[in-house]
Amino acid sequence: MEIDTLRKRSEPVEYTLSKERLAESQRQMNSGVTNSQGVGNTGYSCGRRQVHEVSCFKIIEGDPNEIHRAKTKMKETDYTLPSDESITNATQDCVKFRNKYGYDSFVNTEEEKSFPIAFNILLYKDVAQVGILLRAIYRPQNYYCLHVDGFSPDHVHKAAKSLANCFDNVFIVSKTEKVVYKSFQRLQADINCMSDHLDFSENWKYLINLPSQEFPLKTNLEIVKILTIYNNSNDVEGILGNRMMTNRFKYKHKYKNTTSGSYVIEKTNEKNPNPPHNIRVVKGSAYGIFTRQFVNYVVNNEIAKDFLQWCHGVLSPDEYYWSTLNHNPHLKVPGSYKGQADKKKWLAAYASWAGADKCAGRWMRGVCVFGVGDLNSLVSRNELFANKFEMNFQPLGLRCLSEWLYNKTVSPLPFNDYYYKQLPFIKKHF
Repeated sequence: MEIDTLRKRSEPVEYTLSKERLAESQRQMNSGVTNSQGVGNTGYSCGRRQVHEVSCFKIIEGDPNEIHRAKTKMKETDYTLPSDESITNATQDCVKFRNKYGYDSFVNTEEEKSFPIAFNILLYKDVAQVGILLRAIYRPQNYYCLHVDGFSPDHVHKAAKSLANCFDNVFIVSKTEKVVYKSFQRLQADINCMSDHLDFSENWKYLINLPSQEFPLKTNLEIVKILTIYNNSNDVEGILGNRMMTNRFKYKHKYKNTTSGSYVIEKTNEKNPNPPHNIRVVKGSAYGIFTRQFVNYVVNNEIAKDFLQWCHGVLSPDEYYWSTLNHNPHLKVPGSYKGQADKKKWLAAYASWAGADKCAGRWMRGVCVFGVGDLNSLVSRNELFANKFEMNFQPLGLRCLSEWLYNKTVSPLPFNDYYYKQLPFIKKHF
């Protein structure tokens, strides 16, 4: 079974990004222009790619009939997620694996080569979906740290390690955390990867942390162009006011072991002391875009370490740590923001939240799991990534988005950088 698909296979044929390019592609096909360097049904080639079951072009255009057809087909078809064991078996021959999935034949410009990026990918299941994300963001000059949850079964760890072993620039984190939802260990897992990235390479310029359920909305080249515009500014969310969820940090939270070997987090009536160094707490997201200098500050600066220690009693500290460091100007954290935190745009990742946004997929813990009906709005967003996708829910949504991104990579359109150049946080940083 192909690792990059579920049950169906994806073959390299023509797909376009606009009505104008559709006409051009049709002209090429009519004139006999074909791809001479295809690599079979792996979905990678120098040509474009298409999901055969449906028209992704029509779905992305928002065609209700095609969206309905896709939903019907997904109900009728037994899409099976490749097992972790199949990943382990497929990666025993790394040369064959890399060739089969085109890892050494990506479009890779000089601009991209001169701007390496570090990525954290946190996962706990479904290494096949990790593989789809990795292929979407993979370039040989980038670096990828995989953190597999310490509570995950052995077959997940084995598959992730086997995948990482096929690449010089993909590695398993040196210290694994056992992560429970909203725990301190979730934050520590990212910091462990950050520390490893600093030791692994001196070349990368930015770090982006991702869960395995995210997927890019921009090509690697577009990400490089955007980060170049950022000019050593972090992109970290800041939330103040009623959405702060102050009980998460005003009161201490303790961890209690369970008979299953896991733990639960309980709120106590004991108040937390004020944060050290006259720090004002700011809420935000667990995910962000961080300069190398910011990462170095997090790992090595004593003020950052003091604040990290204070965060041990906080519920969901990953939603406070990055934001607080980035929005306390007196700390002079590299790349941080000195304007009003909740007025700053945040473009690291887009999520659709219940009560505020729409969702054509399904809601899970108050966040949308995107489906085929969400693609029309996703492809026009300015954020770099979208969260979240589940391979066992409307898989044609992720496959169509993957097709769209790949074809945009091999047939790039002119990049409009005006929006990003006008972002105020680029002009207001240290």
